[in-house]
Amino acid sequence: MKWNRVRALRRVVTGALEIARRDKVIGASLEAAPTLYVEDAGDVALFEAMSLAEIAITSDAKIVHGKAPENAFRLADVPGAGVVFALAEGEKCARCWMVLKEVGSHPNHRDLCNRCSEAVG
Repeated sequence: MKWNRVRALRRVVTGALEIARRDKVIGASLEAAPTLYVEDAGDVALFEAMSLAEIAITSDAKIVHGKAPENAFRLADVPGAGVVFALAEGEKCARCWMVLKEVGSHPNHRDLCNRCSEAVG
C-alpha cells in the first residue's frame, strides 16, 4: 500500500517534468527542483525516511502539506496531490550531473558537488 502511493505521487512529479521537457524548459529531470503539494499528512510521512528527489530523479524536491496552487500539475487518478515545477539552482556536477548550489565551492574539485568531491578524495 505504501509503495503504491509513493509510485502514484512520483507519477504526478514525473508528469510535471514531462511537460517541462516537452516545452524545452529542461532536457533532463536532474535540472528540476519540483514542489509536491499533498493534502494528506500521511503522504508527507511517506517521505520522512526517503528522499523525494531521489525517487523522482531530480536534483532537489520539496514536499508541502496543503492544497496545491491552481497552476499546479495534477493527475485525475491521484487525488490530493499537485506539483509546481521549478528549475534546480546552481551548477551541474561533472560526476553525478545533479544541479546544486555547492558545485564550484571546492578548491580541489571546482566542478563537483560535496558528495562527489568526498568520493574522489
